[in-house]
Amino acid sequence: MVGDRVRIGLIGTGGIGQAHIKSLKQITEAQIVALCDIDEQRVRAVAEPLEVPFYTDSAKMIAEAAMDALYVCVRPDAHGEIEIQAARKGLHLFVEKPVNLYLDQGRRVWEEIKKAGVMTQSGYSLRYLPGSLQLKRFLEDKAVGSAHVIRWNGLPDTPWWRQYDQSGGQLVEMTTHQVDLLRWVMGEVEAVSASYSFQRLFGDETDVTVPDTQAALLHFRSGVSATISTSCAIGQGYRGEVEFVIKDARVTWQGDGIKLGPEGVYTLPPPPPETPGIDAAFVQAVAGNDPSLLHSPYDDALRSVAVTLAANRSAESGGRLVKLDEVLGPLS
Repeated sequence: MVGDRVRIGLIGTGGIGQAHIKSLKQITEAQIVALCDIDEQRVRAVAEPLEVPFYTDSAKMIAEAAMDALYVCVRPDAHGEIEIQAARKGLHLFVEKPVNLYLDQGRRVWEEIKKAGVMTQSGYSLRYLPGSLQLKRFLEDKAVGSAHVIRWNGLPDTPWWRQYDQSGGQLVEMTTHQVDLLRWVMGEVEAVSASYSFQRLFGDETDVTVPDTQAALLHFRSGVSATISTSCAIGQGYRGEVEFVIKDARVTWQGDGIKLGPEGVYTLPPPPPETPGIDAAFVQAVAGNDPSLLHSPYDDALRSVAVTLAANRSAESGGRLVKLDEVLGPLS
């Protein structure tokens, strides 16, 4: 660090990378010092207004740039070596979700992170929203009977997103946010079963190999279950719902607060006081050496990814029940 400012580099200057840059520019303690992207034209266009050096080789940037922390905002199948190199350099890491499509490689990354002793944060931003914090507090002393998620939207234009082997599909790349929220408030998932539709609705889209619709059943260690329905085939618009069944009521999650029906059955806790967003929390954690501010460290994020990859494995094998230990193994 230079003074009280955290020197930050960022790899990947696409949509999510630029969103983080916009946020970091508003944080007094953050100083963006270097950017990298394999697309030179894009990284140049982002870097020049910031007056920072740019790279097209991530290893070169990690080796040369004077940084305290690194954001890794690359597509899902490109994670792994970047994080290992950064951890060995002693850089604190913010890794966008999904943190890795290959769990063996993800475990290797985690071993390097532990060895280096660096702090980590993943891009599970729902954990920082007022409604999520209120939901976690409300459910902590209540039995949940089941949970239900719907996320339906259109198909992104991004070429890699449309390829199953590069993005993992919508459940892995987008609906992972809702899966992570379920884990955060309900505990660990023990097993998953799933069924997908391939090329049923996208039969005329020759550049699309992701599933058009996906259904999954999550079995939690507590004995409860959650259903997930997700689709990228509805064209324009978005429908997103997360609901929990508890005794005598249902709880609906919303980003700004939870809703209860019927009203009057329980007293809702007030929304939490203003708390730092995900980027501010990461910068403050690094500046103050305070990992307690980080709600979603790398190893925890890897468990959320494992749930969605277990669903993929189940769907690819005819819907058989896939245990999480089978795909992830132990994480120490």
